Amino acid sequence: MTSETTPSISRQGQRPAGRPPLPPGAGINQMKLDLEVTRDELASTLDDLFATFNLRVQIRSHPALFAGVFLGLAGAAAGIATLLLRRRGRAG
Repeated sequence: MTSETTPSISRQGQRPAGRPPLPPGAGINQMKLDLEVTRDELASTLDDLFATFNLRVQIRSHPALFAGVFLGLAGAAAGIATLLLRRRGRAG
């Protein structure tokens, strides 16, 4: 992979990899279009980021995993409750 195809941390005055630089003397319309594209990319990135940390979206995306986690937690809670009830029964 070259640095032209690999996104990297941009330095001041440089554009992210994969985006061609604005030509010299670019007009205001071209700059506005570039700004609009940048906003769309940012919005898409933020949507992906918020979906990653949104529990509802994750449950909808991976229902079997969360069902397994829920059943495991329910089983562990039932086991702990059973042990506590047995101790109380022996002590009394």
